[in-house]
Amino acid sequence: MDNEEVIIDMDKMDKTEKLNQFGNGLKKVIFTVIVILAAAVLVLTSVYRLETGTVAVITRFGNVLPVNERAGIHFKVPFIDHVQKVNVQEVKEMQYGFRVQKEGNTTQPAEYVTNNEEELVIVNGTSNNASIVLLNLIVRYQVEDPMNYLFEVDELESTMRLALEDVVRNTMQTFTMNQAVEQKEEIDKAILPVLQKKLDKYHAGIKITQVTTQNVEYLAQVDEARQKVEEANQYKRGREEEAEKYVNTVIPTANAEATKLHEDAKGYHAQVIAGARADVAEFEALYSEYVQNPKVVKEKYYIEAMQTVLKNNQFIIDQTNSGNLLKFFDINDKAAKLNEEGGTSNETQN
Repeated sequence: MDNEEVIIDMDKMDKTEKLNQFGNGLKKVIFTVIVILAAAVLVLTSVYRLETGTVAVITRFGNVLPVNERAGIHFKVPFIDHVQKVNVQEVKEMQYGFRVQKEGNTTQPAEYVTNNEEELVIVNGTSNNASIVLLNLIVRYQVEDPMNYLFEVDELESTMRLALEDVVRNTMQTFTMNQAVEQKEEIDKAILPVLQKKLDKYHAGIKITQVTTQNVEYLAQVDEARQKVEEANQYKRGREEEAEKYVNTVIPTANAEATKLHEDAKGYHAQVIAGARADVAEFEALYSEYVQNPKVVKEKYYIEAMQTVLKNNQFIIDQTNSGNLLKFFDINDKAAKLNEEGGTSNETQN
């Protein structure tokens, strides 16, 4: 054994050394890469950026740190601080009674699907004339308190929807059917403050910026009945207008005729009174004359009466002994004579 020769393979030794050197170099590279990656991760997890209108809510070991509202780049403790960004300027919206199934664009309108469980709302519920309408509205809101928004209410939108449903069903009962359809702005004004008060009670951390009623419709059977009522009301209004037109036409005419009759009656009254007074005056004058000359007056009126008879009749039969023609001339002569005497007598009396 001692005399045996030891043979060393130099090529094999060179290969082993080279492998060892390569392994050592590889380890250094891997270590360097790991260090660089660790440093990069450390840097990335230590820095966060806030855009304008966005705030950061940071939690550390379960405790909430003050909200960071400054825009820009900020540092945090890596792997310990947890940052949640909240956009306080974004206006979010929630649909009630419908859902947007497909957003619209410049070429196609948006597609909607209704939610019957939500849109069926009782109106006029405070009286005995309660009915149902279909209501669709949109609630727009912003984050006002980021910490309450993140931590106070679980499933915020579901909570908002339940609160909105309660407010809508209580508020709409105070509106009549016509008010619900025609006064959408009044509905919005009535819902917004009540909904905000309810969400504040829940510490939801949001502010309602707008409530917009999109559409209010009648049920098909209610709309049919309403149309019949409207037709009846239109017919009623038409008849009332005709009656009013008739009244405006006939009554003024009747009043004018009544006024004319009244004036004619007043004129006739004055005429009759004047005639009666003239007759009384004539009678009094005749009576005075009669008292002084009764025989002459009687004969005068007798002759005047006979003159009237003779004038209106062509044939007179005189059954007395005297001739009718002589009698006629005697009457005319006597009448003329009596008239003269009467005139003289009246002049003397005057």
